[in-house]
Amino acid sequence: MKEYDLITRARIRAKDAQVEARRVLNQELGVLVSHAFHNPRKMPDFTKAAGRKGRGKTDPAQELEQLRAGLMNMHFESKKGP
Repeated sequence: MKEYDLITRARIRAKDAQVEARRVLNQELGVLVSHAFHNPRKMPDFTKAAGRKGRGKTDPAQELEQLRAGLMNMHFESKKGP
């Protein structure tokens, strides 16, 4: 039962991360479309974006769980049929 619980929670976290990534991309797309229609000259240039300045303190156990969740998600995605 514990293994089933771990797998289920990992799949849920992976799906939540996937939804969050899509939400961010949709928001950025909305900003770009807004600039394209209303003020194309002031359109942001994402190629010059600096990204993260640095990473804060991270918990190794949390990183391990994120890695495990990602690997399990890749496994389950590969098992899905067409």
